[in-house]
Amino acid sequence: MAEHENGTSTGRGGHSRRRFLRGSGLAAASAVLTSQANVALDEAKAEAQAPDGPEALSGDVTLTLQVDGRELSCVVEPRSTLLDTLRNRLDVTGPKRVCDRASCGACTVIVDGDAVYSCTTLAVSCKGKAIETVEGFETGEGGVPHAFHQHDALMCGYCTPGFVTACKAFLDANPGKEPTLEDVKRGLDGNICRCGTYIGVFEAALAAAKTMKGA
Repeated sequence: MAEHENGTSTGRGGHSRRRFLRGSGLAAASAVLTSQANVALDEAKAEAQAPDGPEALSGDVTLTLQVDGRELSCVVEPRSTLLDTLRNRLDVTGPKRVCDRASCGACTVIVDGDAVYSCTTLAVSCKGKAIETVEGFETGEGGVPHAFHQHDALMCGYCTPGFVTACKAFLDANPGKEPTLEDVKRGLDGNICRCGTYIGVFEAALAAAKTMKGA
């Protein structure tokens, strides 16, 4: 048999086994790549046509937030956090910047009933949601701030707004119930007090729970 391109002839026309395998490999690779490209294009089209897909934002955007029962508007960058927007744009300074990495809880606010770290929450994601901060809480005898005052649950004060907010969110989520000390510890475990006033904080939370239950 005659050999072509250093391969063995496999039939009429002198086509070599090497050329056959090379052509088969290229065809298979092309089919795989084409399939992957088609899948990627289909996914992109589906995302573009999806009515509930994420909205791409750029530049400055006008944002209206519902904060403590008020509608407050400002202009922010899409990357602005809720903490920055509240403190620097809307003059709501109750939430504090301490760790700025969702570790201490001083920036805690309540969004649609859930306690969240505002330092790692995008402001634009809170559009249309009810935002509660310590500045809007009841300060009378039936409020959580009063219980913190009565039980000396603060020292330097940096962590206090976050603890008060987390405590209110915990009690609001368990209406009519009288939590145990362990329940309170679990409910506030996302907040840190560097001064170590935990005993006062726990006592304040338990006292507030009794007051709210009897109200």
